[in-house]
Amino acid sequence: MVIVKAKESDAAIIAAIGQSVWVNTYSTDGVVEAIANYVASEFTAQNVLAVIRSRNVYLLGKEKSFIGYAVVNPGNPSELETLYILPRFQRKGYGTQLMRYIINTYKNISLSCWEHNTEALYFYSKNGLAERGECYFELDGEKHRNIVLATER
Repeated sequence: MVIVKAKESDAAIIAAIGQSVWVNTYSTDGVVEAIANYVASEFTAQNVLAVIRSRNVYLLGKEKSFIGYAVVNPGNPSELETLYILPRFQRKGYGTQLMRYIINTYKNISLSCWEHNTEALYFYSKNGLAERGECYFELDGEKHRNIVLATER
């Protein structure tokens, strides 16, 4: 697998991966209206195009077939806004490959992760990030606690 910087023409691919991973991760009791509305409005090619233009987006895959992506908002620390691997390719080392690339490129990173996403929390811990605090994601008027993690300083 190779990691390449996303191009504007990759927006639809990234949106499709985002939709798939988001629904798989957060629909723990099935798809409810709030999740369906969020995914339909957030993961559009137009929205992804804006992200590609304003942040650093990396795709993981081979040739023109991609299985995951990462979005980084550079800074100090840089914020890893998204690291998504399609469910059928998870637990095969691909996420670790992409995570190591991000850490090697940006060194000092932080991110937030839903407190009930135990697999992701374990993954980030295994890759050298430690808990630093909390924040909240609001969906349809309901707050969801996220854990803030960052690389060791």
